[in-house]
Amino acid sequence: MFDPDKLHEYVGVFHIHTTDSDGTKDHDYIINLAQKYNLDFITFNDHMTLAHKDKEGWYGKLLVLVGYEHEDPEGKNHYLIFGVDKVLPADMTPAEYVRRTRQVGGFGIIAHPDERRDFPRFPPLPWTDWSVRGFDGIEIWNHMSAWLEGIAQGNKLKYLLNPRKLLSAPPQETLRRWDKISLRRRVVGIGSADAHGFRLKILGIFRRTVFPYKVELNSIRTHILTKRELPKDFAAAKEKFFRTLRQCRAFISNHRWGDARGFRFWAQTPSRYAIVGDSINVNSKLALFVKAPQEAEIVLIRNGERVSSARGSSAKFPAKRPGVYRVELWREGKVWIISNHIRVTVPRGSRNGGKTNSPSTNSRGRGKNAGRNRK
Repeated sequence: MFDPDKLHEYVGVFHIHTTDSDGTKDHDYIINLAQKYNLDFITFNDHMTLAHKDKEGWYGKLLVLVGYEHEDPEGKNHYLIFGVDKVLPADMTPAEYVRRTRQVGGFGIIAHPDERRDFPRFPPLPWTDWSVRGFDGIEIWNHMSAWLEGIAQGNKLKYLLNPRKLLSAPPQETLRRWDKISLRRRVVGIGSADAHGFRLKILGIFRRTVFPYKVELNSIRTHILTKRELPKDFAAAKEKFFRTLRQCRAFISNHRWGDARGFRFWAQTPSRYAIVGDSINVNSKLALFVKAPQEAEIVLIRNGERVSSARGSSAKFPAKRPGVYRVELWREGKVWIISNHIRVTVPRGSRNGGKTNSPSTNSRGRGKNAGRNRK
């Protein structure tokens, strides 16, 4: 009998900048802070530098990973790169650095893909080349991007004083894009801080650190699920960490709306089960299960469309059609948790002359109300 509580959960924060680029604190300060908040992992991604790659390793129970943030010659198409020994050439195109990362066995995540704002000091830096293939993940929710987009809409003082409270949901455009890509292949969705510890002038009078690192480490988090503990050997732990991400065994949470540790999303029949990121054959007895540490509105999404919902700390949904399924949990009108997908497939040989049907069977795209809160 499958017991979801036996999975090992690792909670951490992606995409942190230091004084090696445009951050305001050094690695040691941030590592100590992450330990204070009982995080299991953090990743450093300074712009175009691996100057402190030697900071990688285990710090007690904290796994520290050092990658970097690559950009194209125009300063756009940012890509979080891990698992490389040196920074790739600055004149590469997005297709080239995505391909090179994969060729050398690295791991890459598209950063803040759909940034839109009118803020001269911090211009938008979206991902523009969607013809590129081979990226491993997408930042579904980037705290800094979401905040800057909100502040550009005219609520400056409110956003400056409440950098977490007003964070409501990831960009719908990004979710639609991720759902569409996931019909074809696995692409892990992560949440990130994009932490810098910026100081901004408020009302032209005084300066305030809008996003101190202690705020960023307690906002958008990513949770990794493994069937066995990460090894104590750092090299083995790092390999397993990124292998787990490639399998999409992860979910995203906004810690502002509650500690999401213990959330689980899985599929099960009397004889089989699949955790988030896995595939399972469609079956008349197949159901999708959700377990959460607190009550929420639980929204089931298939192939980008909202198909069902429930309220509570647990839910069970029938899964009678193939597709890629994920869930969103909402609290107080704001997104709390977003899971990665479970792929429900047609058994091999049942149709198309022995070929396995794609999860996109009968897909109609993302409905206009998909994932939105219903009161």
